[in-house]
Amino acid sequence: MMTPHAHCQPTSPASHQAGMSLIELMIAVAIGLALLAGLTSLYVSTSKARAEFNKTSEQVENGRFALQSITRDIAMAGFYGRASQPLGTGSYALSDPCAAAPTSMGFSTSPAFTVPLPVYGPSLATPVPACLTAALPNRATGAEALTISYVSGNTTAAPNGTDYYVQRSSCETDAVPLVYSKSASAFTLHNKSPVAGGLCSSTGTAAELRKYVPRSYYVATCDICTGSGADTTPTLKIAEFVNGTIKVSSLVAGIEDVHYKYGVDTDNNGSPDCFVDNPSDTSAVPADCAAAVTATAYPWTTSATANWANVTAVHISLLSRALDQSTGWTDTRTYDLGRATVNGPYNDHYKRHVYSTVARIWNTGGMRENQ
Repeated sequence: MMTPHAHCQPTSPASHQAGMSLIELMIAVAIGLALLAGLTSLYVSTSKARAEFNKTSEQVENGRFALQSITRDIAMAGFYGRASQPLGTGSYALSDPCAAAPTSMGFSTSPAFTVPLPVYGPSLATPVPACLTAALPNRATGAEALTISYVSGNTTAAPNGTDYYVQRSSCETDAVPLVYSKSASAFTLHNKSPVAGGLCSSTGTAAELRKYVPRSYYVATCDICTGSGADTTPTLKIAEFVNGTIKVSSLVAGIEDVHYKYGVDTDNNGSPDCFVDNPSDTSAVPADCAAAVTATAYPWTTSATANWANVTAVHISLLSRALDQSTGWTDTRTYDLGRATVNGPYNDHYKRHVYSTVARIWNTGGMRENQ
């Protein structure tokens, strides 16, 4: 018999199996680390971009909301319940942002019929009202204030005893054309009577009541100004007359500055003929209004109240700042709000943007267009 040789026997498959070599393992780890580093870098850059996008979106939203809020109030300014009855400039009284007593808030029927100015810049007055700092706490140094006066577009069935209301008569037989009070017994004025052929009559319906809404806008140096959470975030604040007292609240954080230019109607046609920084200054005719004043023989230096009463539009420019700093960004820009000097450069790490618009005072200018 022949004996088979050992080398002719079949080889076991297990003898050809082997593990990954060290070199192969190191290459795989290196590739994995490179991919991980790339993904990490992508995640970090995406997160930074998202954070900056959120900061910018917030800053844009805050700027636009602040502008919209002021514009909306200016559009209502000067509405005192009877838009069909335009008032002459002699019917306005300077609006006092600090007043809390009815006798000093601008409404009067004796010795003459007066209502508060639709818009007024008390910080521009000479002298500046002594109570301005107390009424507008934490106001930024040099910050302009804008006081807007009107009555609510919604009528009130009965006074609540704490808020103040305006009742405007449409009947010449009423003893006075207007009542300003919080007492229900004071409101005795009438509308024309439908049952009396549209004539004034003691049986006429009671004239509607509308809540008085005076508001002052200003920039403060803080959002939360007291306590452990106090900050230094510049904030647009609003002071409102509520329940017989002035209440201050934050409107929009991040608003660093606001500048107003007032459009004065010198020819009584409803459209502004020139824009000025300060209608209260009657010492001389502003350069921007010289041509219009000369052409219309407007008596600029006669009365600050009359100048304010002829304001039919307001140009608003505000500087909105991001609430958080941006890494790698230094603000070396300057910002033109329409003043003689620009704002900045701030050389800090906040991003900023200027927003502006022109707001029309419809209850002054619109009435003049229809005359």
